[in-house]
Amino acid sequence: MIQGIRLLILQGPYNLSPTLVRKLTNKDIARIVKQWLKGKPITKIAEFFQVTRQRIHQIINKFKETRKIPFLQKLGRKPKQIDEETERIILEAHGEFNLGPVHLERKIEEIYGEHIPHNTIHKVLLNHGLVEENMEKKKQRKWVRYEREHSMSLWQGDWKMIHLNGEEKWMIAFMDDASRIITCFGVFDSATTENTIKVLKEGFAEYGIPDEILTDHGTQFVPSRKRDEAKHKFKQFLAEHRIKHVVARIKHPQTNGKIERFFGEVERRVGKFGSVEAVVRWHNEIKPHRSLDWDEPCNVFRYKLPPERVMWFVRWWDEKV
Repeated sequence: MIQGIRLLILQGPYNLSPTLVRKLTNKDIARIVKQWLKGKPITKIAEFFQVTRQRIHQIINKFKETRKIPFLQKLGRKPKQIDEETERIILEAHGEFNLGPVHLERKIEEIYGEHIPHNTIHKVLLNHGLVEENMEKKKQRKWVRYEREHSMSLWQGDWKMIHLNGEEKWMIAFMDDASRIITCFGVFDSATTENTIKVLKEGFAEYGIPDEILTDHGTQFVPSRKRDEAKHKFKQFLAEHRIKHVVARIKHPQTNGKIERFFGEVERRVGKFGSVEAVVRWHNEIKPHRSLDWDEPCNVFRYKLPPERVMWFVRWWDEKV
């Protein structure tokens, strides 16, 4: 529709015909009525506001009919009412899976066989105080997502202080870059290199040894001075296992963005889930990820394994069963 063109509609049930008119404001409409009430000729009013005489007659006739000044409003469909059954399904699914609107849209379609748009889900959750309006999400953001093609080619790892049962604890976690699965984690009183290595050994026993590990410049991972020459337990540990250490750019947390996002999930949900272990299980096995074509990390991890690693996992699964 041509910019500046609006539909003139009367307040309440009295609607003006949807004839296209020159752009008028509500103040213009009020002034037109006032000028007519003062006895100014319709021809002069039309010339001043640069609209047709028919439009002025239309406004005046509606004013005579209702004794109310018409106002401008865009026509549109009335919002669709959300039925009780749809609302019940949304609340039930949210209570069971603890997912946001976008992820719930896919989960509801998978479990209940019904497609409910995520905008509808958001409205229901917002009405029940289960989500908050986030204005930052409405701003357009530009980014380029990068991820490895195969599972076990790179793990991201980092430390994060979290509040657990009223206490400050240090959490470390490692995530497979290709599948988003949390391969190992731990909660400790202090963030140390020894605890880092302890957690990684548990991850290696469960999933095998990755080709590369990505971390930031924390002292748990790199020496504080002369990093290329200085000895460091973590550096030696990776060398013993023939793992390449990839260090993120300084002051660039986006490099480790996937694990940082997971830590945010832990902080938001650990109180409700009761334990970090429950959050990790939810993240790995229940939550569908948009970047994974709405699949769960535990499934994608297997799909993206390179051929040379498949046999190792087949033997491991056989022994586990």
